[in-house]
Amino acid sequence: MSTVHIRSPHANTGGVVPAMQPHATPASWPVRDEMLTLDNITLESGAHFAQLRVHIRLEGQIAAARDNVVLIVHALTGDVRATTWWRGVVELGGAIDPTRHAVLTANLLGGCDGTEGPRVGDVPEFPPFTTRDQAMVLARVLDALDIHSPLVICGGSLGGQVTLEFAASFPERIRSAVVLAAPATQTAQGLAWNAIMRRAIAVGGAHEGLALARMVGMLSYRTPEGLERRFGRARTDRGEFAVNEWLDVHGKKLVARFDAASYLALLNAMDTHDVGRGRGGVAAALQSLGSKLIGVGVVGDLLYPADCVREWTQAAAAHYVELPSVHGHDAFLLETARVSEILRDAVAQAQAQVIPPSTTPAHKPAVGPRRIAVLPHGNTRVSAAPLRVALAGCGHVGGGVLSLLGERSAPNTQVRVDRILVRDAIRERPAFSQAIACGITTARARVTDATHLFDERTNVFVELIGGTTTARSLVEAALRRGIRVVTANKALLAECGPQLQALADASGTRLDFEGAVGGAIPIVRCIRNGAAGVGIHGVSGILNGTSNFVLDRASAGASLSEAIVEAQQRGLAEADPTRDLSGEDAEDKLRVLAWLAFGVEPASLVVSRRGIDETTAAWAAHVAASGDAVKVLARCTYDKHGRLTARIEPTRVSRDDPWSRVRDANNRIVIESASAGSLVFDGPGAGGRATAGAVLGDLLGVRE
Repeated sequence: MSTVHIRSPHANTGGVVPAMQPHATPASWPVRDEMLTLDNITLESGAHFAQLRVHIRLEGQIAAARDNVVLIVHALTGDVRATTWWRGVVELGGAIDPTRHAVLTANLLGGCDGTEGPRVGDVPEFPPFTTRDQAMVLARVLDALDIHSPLVICGGSLGGQVTLEFAASFPERIRSAVVLAAPATQTAQGLAWNAIMRRAIAVGGAHEGLALARMVGMLSYRTPEGLERRFGRARTDRGEFAVNEWLDVHGKKLVARFDAASYLALLNAMDTHDVGRGRGGVAAALQSLGSKLIGVGVVGDLLYPADCVREWTQAAAAHYVELPSVHGHDAFLLETARVSEILRDAVAQAQAQVIPPSTTPAHKPAVGPRRIAVLPHGNTRVSAAPLRVALAGCGHVGGGVLSLLGERSAPNTQVRVDRILVRDAIRERPAFSQAIACGITTARARVTDATHLFDERTNVFVELIGGTTTARSLVEAALRRGIRVVTANKALLAECGPQLQALADASGTRLDFEGAVGGAIPIVRCIRNGAAGVGIHGVSGILNGTSNFVLDRASAGASLSEAIVEAQQRGLAEADPTRDLSGEDAEDKLRVLAWLAFGVEPASLVVSRRGIDETTAAWAAHVAASGDAVKVLARCTYDKHGRLTARIEPTRVSRDDPWSRVRDANNRIVIESASAGSLVFDGPGAGGRATAGAVLGDLLGVRE
């Protein structure tokens, strides 16, 4: 991280700012002020808009190369007229000059300047949204204007939070991003100020309450020293204290142009702001941006102290600029000369870069070889052009996929693995070497930087790294680019499967995950296409092959530790088998099945879970002596009150029960439905090859 301290250019003038040049009017350059209608917008909450109207204002002319757009993200109560509220920064001859730059401002999702958002009295209520949703909408605005990478994206306060989310969500679209007076995660101080403003509206209502909230907010935006210098104890002609009238005027002005429901929703978006959420933390979310990201901390800021900006720039190895100001938080609006200096540097840095080659909008399917047509009943037909695959993960399952591809003959020529994301580029991987020999990939395909994973040719992304942080970021990035995703990540799907599916639908692509549940058993496909029956009312199964193998060995007299070692030696257990033995892995799978079978939000399902330990192993050995068996059974069904219940627990089954005949690492799943009765699925449920086969089926199935 590099740090710069900005000195005031007027430090020797006694605080008197030299007279500014006359401000050019918008008539000096073309202005486009209109409403854009965006199709198929899905929020993080799962709420979906078939169409969403967004107010934009574009001042200046977009260059033929479409490389001169400056995207300005406004703050909490801002609007699209940046040449008015940021005069001195955006003006003729300014750091951002509409005669040289195309200055784009869009009213944020939920705002009060034309974009759709909550309004007092709305029925039904507008769905909640996040700064990540607001960033996504900005990306869709750029797509609508056929702009891949803005020259600079910049914003302060809430606008800075959204700028950071945009950078983390679309790093490939960033040339330079300037974040002024904004944290990477909402701070306790920010939460506290927002709580007071929220309470003011609750007590005072949509008018007086909103005015009071604005007055409170103004105090958080300024400093005691600044107020003292400007007002002191001065009084107005009416005998009132000048500072009181100043607060009162700001409150009344906001009430005249803003909606209290919108204000509250925007506060809520700020409160949930966390750029590291679901991405492995702030550092992981921003690590690919480096010097393209500039954080500006304002010394004396009461709302977001400079330290909270310095912290995330250090974590992200970004560029930090410190801006001392008597004005406090509002310095990003008022210290125009010093802010202009920062933005001039950012513009110069961006102009020195080579523009990314891809101009494919992030939300649209890539053009070129991939041509997908959705057919009835969820089938998909793909043209005979080669699949260009980006693979994340080359462990047991990822290596298994490469091995299976290598064992195929003529069809190999139709699959190219262009990129393989790994943690260690030096480690020997026999499957990778085999894939090179078969012509499936090349030695140059191996990368360790996730930002190099996709290019304009990629039409399938296979995610096999597991976890819910980096994996989610990569899957979301692929889907937004219209890239089909294949994954075996049950933990990710259990956490946010419906949201990812909605994103795939909105982007006109597919999310396939047969390998996430049941290994080689095609249970996901059967439920999704209705082959498992209509009116499903019960799902039960042995869902974890590792725990089933361990219990089998324990029943035969092995200790728990001996059974685990044998499972590991056979490639049926991870080095750390905790998730398998505790039942967490089975719980993730049960959540996915409940989502598919019952339409419930998987993360909301209440699951009672008990795994296996030394006591369970001893019990299994004791039960086996009588001819019965102990199996870890997962069940999800409706109780007599119509409530969905879910349980995972070691269960004694008789020797005649079909469950007792599920041996080694096999899985067994029973689906009970009104139309088909009981359908039984069984087969290999653990081991890299079984899961790899399911992944390969997803990868190639749409072709064949």
